[in-house]
Amino acid sequence: MDKEISKGLFEVEAPVYESYDDILKKYFGNVVVVTNIKFGKYEKKLGGIVKYYTKTSKKGYLDKWVDCARMPEYGSVMFWNLIPNHGSLGGLYWEALTHD
Repeated sequence: MDKEISKGLFEVEAPVYESYDDILKKYFGNVVVVTNIKFGKYEKKLGGIVKYYTKTSKKGYLDKWVDCARMPEYGSVMFWNLIPNHGSLGGLYWEALTHD
């Protein structure tokens, strides 16, 4: 079972690489922090490792995203907004490609 580390913010207990489609199915309706992202042709997201997710936490996931982005072993780190019609940011994501 995943651990709630602050109100509404969960840490994945045993994170593993998953395809983008599997992440979308499993975490639909959440914002997720994803590490070790693999990209295909034209920067298409193929998958990654979900470390944290939330439906309600406004700031907590950003702190975790920054923490992960600082760790070279996590490679490409992003947060993906998988909440449909979530204001003007619905479906958008920000990249933190700080490590090659």
